[in-house]
Amino acid sequence: MVLVAALAACGASARADWARFRGPHGNGVVEDKTFDPAVAGQGRVLWTAQAGQGYSALSVAGGRAFTMGNAGGKDSVICLDAATGQEVWRHSYDADAGSYPGPRASPWIDGARVYTMGYWGHVCCLDTATGKPVWEKNVAKEIGGDTGRWGLAGSPLVVGTTLFLNVGDSGCALDKNTGKVLWAGKGGPAGYATPIPMQFRGRPHLAIFGAKFLHIVDAATGKIASEHPWETSFDVNASDPVPAGNNRMFISSGYGKGCAMLDLTGPRAKEVWRNESIRNHFSSTLILGGHLYSCDGNTGKGDLVCLDVATGQEKWRQKVGFGSLIAINNLLVYLNERGDLTIAKASPAGFDRVAGAAALVTGGKAWTAPTFSDGRLFLRNDKGAIACVQAGPAK
Repeated sequence: MVLVAALAACGASARADWARFRGPHGNGVVEDKTFDPAVAGQGRVLWTAQAGQGYSALSVAGGRAFTMGNAGGKDSVICLDAATGQEVWRHSYDADAGSYPGPRASPWIDGARVYTMGYWGHVCCLDTATGKPVWEKNVAKEIGGDTGRWGLAGSPLVVGTTLFLNVGDSGCALDKNTGKVLWAGKGGPAGYATPIPMQFRGRPHLAIFGAKFLHIVDAATGKIASEHPWETSFDVNASDPVPAGNNRMFISSGYGKGCAMLDLTGPRAKEVWRNESIRNHFSSTLILGGHLYSCDGNTGKGDLVCLDVATGQEKWRQKVGFGSLIAINNLLVYLNERGDLTIAKASPAGFDRVAGAAALVTGGKAWTAPTFSDGRLFLRNDKGAIACVQAGPAK
């Protein structure tokens, strides 16, 4: 019952914190009175910082912002003052930068602890106040998980006392307090997406996008309860699965693969519809008001698109460049890889730009999803440049 209650609470926070990848609900969608699109559109950068190479989004809680980067043959977990950008602490360990260098996963802030995972599967549990390790180890090596062509990328998920990771072919679970492995799937290549908590057949489960399957995994045991084959070029299943209600799950991948709405009700998942209108390279999709909003296409050539959830029918498409998006107060907040910000209404009637600003984070490719907390947008690029942009009333 503890795990059931924790899963129900997971993503139900109404706080202004953005303490995990894709925000408090894990779906990239928030309601927050501190957001003002007109202010965000002015493009006022409050501070900048440097994290080192990588793609780790910023997680923000308690007035501090956490991210990861790689420089000088070391991965670092970095804690910044969210208001000023001043570095509070950093914890570093030896790590090769890898291909498309640097960590991909975003920190999970869990009260007095922060959980991170690097490119090669090095997992840290650190004290949020000091950065001192509570425990750390290489989970991929311990369970025999393959780090794949481009490293491990799924962000940590904490539910109750359990830490879930997309390591191995169908994920693994650790005791969050000790790092002890509770269960692990087969060793082998993982997908690049973050585990998603869900209820399935009356029990707590996880949706884990593996290298070749979407797995529905029992959260307590790791047993695969259902799966759906989904093979993509280079095994890049990187976009988070999105629960769509009524036992349905949306999945998408790039390299021309496309997207599908799955019905998980029966003994095997069934495709309700499938098309190529959303081909997520590694950005993730939002669901708002019965519609899907997402970036279609691989890096260098993405469009912002809107589809009907029930039918998959494309409603509109707008060229804004490849990027990632979140939604605040029913507004789409889209950062393209050039560092340009676009704010538009989340409406199936058509693309309706509300505000925007150019070149907010420069000198690299901004493939990382924006973070919003307490009237500020936190943006970064692959070279480690971080920009904090005023997006609400001045403090």
